[in-house]
Amino acid sequence: MGNTFTVGIKNYKSLQKKLQKWKQAPEIVSKKMVSNFKSSAPGWIAKEVCKVYNIKQSEVKPSKNNFGGKKIGNIRVSGKTIAEAEIVYQGRLLTLTHFDLSPTAPPHVRKAYTIKAKIKKGKKKTIGKVKKLTPEQQKNVGKNFKRQGKRNSPKSPPMLLHTGNRKEGGINYIPFQRISQQRSDLKAVKTLSLPQMVSNPVVKENIDKVLTEKLGGKLEEQMKKYMK
Repeated sequence: MGNTFTVGIKNYKSLQKKLQKWKQAPEIVSKKMVSNFKSSAPGWIAKEVCKVYNIKQSEVKPSKNNFGGKKIGNIRVSGKTIAEAEIVYQGRLLTLTHFDLSPTAPPHVRKAYTIKAKIKKGKKKTIGKVKKLTPEQQKNVGKNFKRQGKRNSPKSPPMLLHTGNRKEGGINYIPFQRISQQRSDLKAVKTLSLPQMVSNPVVKENIDKVLTEKLGGKLEEQMKKYMK
């Protein structure tokens, strides 16, 4: 499932009041403000997202070569005027590996374990509890899903299963959940997308305040510099 959210500055009322003075400003002021918004706003927004969500800032706003972060979505910055300037966030629902998932692999010995993740700042949340396998279940481990037949319960709790990754440094295990009696009917457990985090009411309110304050200050600087 895809997701999109747009951040612009044309709807920020407090900044619009300052922009009224801008009608007589030289074109260079307009260009400077748009340029500043495009270059700085993604970083400001990333900081506000990371104040609420337990995710790395380098993932919300990756560097040009994506060093130090994983690509969790696309960020497109556009607009030639301050009224048109906007940042479009796109991305799919994320797996829990982005949110301090533990454990990162199931116990080698067939022991019970609890899957936890910290999606928002604060305590970790329990995602699922996996019980210790019975002797009969341990005999079936590694067999083909179809040969094991169907389960009695309509679904299973989330459990760590191998992703099939064969690349060094890749993700080997993520939580999956069986969603029907058919043992092979598995679905990866996912949570929020990048656009959903940016559009969170608390995050969005803070983004509005930061953009108004930062861009308002930049506007004053440009007005003083070019409209003496």
